[in-house]
Amino acid sequence: MKGAEAILKKTRVLTFAAVEKFRPKKKYRAAALDEKIRRERTRREARLLARAKEAGVTCPVVYEVSDFSIRMKFLEGEMLYHALRRRAIKPAEIASAARILAALHSVDVVHGDFTPANLMNTREGMAVIDFGLGSISNDNEDKGTDIVTMQKALGAKKGALFAAAYARAGGKAPVLRMAKEIGKRGRYMERG
Repeated sequence: MKGAEAILKKTRVLTFAAVEKFRPKKKYRAAALDEKIRRERTRREARLLARAKEAGVTCPVVYEVSDFSIRMKFLEGEMLYHALRRRAIKPAEIASAARILAALHSVDVVHGDFTPANLMNTREGMAVIDFGLGSISNDNEDKGTDIVTMQKALGAKKGALFAAAYARAGGKAPVLRMAKEIGKRGRYMERG
């Protein structure tokens, strides 16, 4: 499977089902710069996955990291995005997604693309994947952007339920206030 930044393929690590995420060369970038960007993004994503796991979030376990690829546990399940094409999101799914995001934010992990496309229903519960746009930040605006991204993906009514669930899951009030401010900016920009 090919994405914007990486190529994913199923593989094995010892006896475990795994997925390899490989960041290929980008011909439009100077070679030295391209290598630096791909290496940094790969290492950062591996660190974010490890930090998320330490926070108790269900996500792929990292088995091996090389310069431009990560081998990690293959998660069995259905992407939430695909499920939502057939049905509405369930209240329990909203609560699970909110708990995941609050846990990530509690250890200053910002996902960067927190949407149903990066959430997965598994036997172990809801999991989060693809930290390729993530960062470590204690900035309320960065964290608020994660909330707004999910709210936009869910729509106004379900988005409001997500924000309330985030607060119940231990999400910080300053982050929620920032999300409201960011949301207002977006509405202003859409009208203009």
